[in-house]
Amino acid sequence: MANYNFETTLKFKNRGDMDKAEDWIQANVKGLWALEFLGMQEQMSVDTGLRSQVLMVLFKFGRKEDFERFRHEYVQGKPPLPQANPQAKVAPKKSKGLLGWLFN
Repeated sequence: MANYNFETTLKFKNRGDMDKAEDWIQANVKGLWALEFLGMQEQMSVDTGLRSQVLMVLFKFGRKEDFERFRHEYVQGKPPLPQANPQAKVAPKKSKGLLGWLFN
């Protein structure tokens, strides 16, 4: 059985919004993930006073990086964090020694 250590619960107004989240995960998550439909809940809008049904969905992730990226980019709507490029490190200059200095 898969080990999902990171979970978050989201509410969606309709099935289409839940499908968008699932599509985002399929395109952006590298590790294991799963979703579990928890049910529907009636919720009253503070602004309009109308009641509506919302979908409750539990998203599970196997990797912390995937979980944090989903919360940062999809849930909060923030742009992707810049990735550190390990190849961009500049190697320290080596001393050429006396012969290297003479022939340079």
